[in-house]
Amino acid sequence: MENKITSSLFCFLILSMSSCSVSKTIKLETPFVTVVKLIDAEQSMHLDDAMQYIDVEQVYSKLGSKNPKEDWIKMIKFHYDLGKGEKNSNTFGYGNYDIEETIKGNNAQVCFKAKDKKANIKMITYGLEKRQKGWIVISINYTK
Repeated sequence: MENKITSSLFCFLILSMSSCSVSKTIKLETPFVTVVKLIDAEQSMHLDDAMQYIDVEQVYSKLGSKNPKEDWIKMIKFHYDLGKGEKNSNTFGYGNYDIEETIKGNNAQVCFKAKDKKANIKMITYGLEKRQKGWIVISINYTK
């Protein structure tokens, strides 16, 4: 009898230990992840990659652009070149912001709220829409 209990306990421990060591990998495709991928692709001038995460026509038309794609490329190039200087950096300082993600059905917002109360831009809000391939940025608003 004692052998059966010991054997059962041993099996239970082995199963428990093996289930604890099983790891799961989840592919994150949240609105926040989309914004991070967009920012990264723009900062490294990988515009083909960036196009997967932004509807340039919709975003820049809302900002009043008559030539959205051309204006987007000019803006990205300007920031890229600006970041090469000694005083400036073209890397986004995520640590300087409180970040909020709000999802409502097929729409979402990712807000970066400046921690520094004296910052020129107090908040950057990315509006996103769920499409077949995932989340796409459809608006960008800057609050001073």
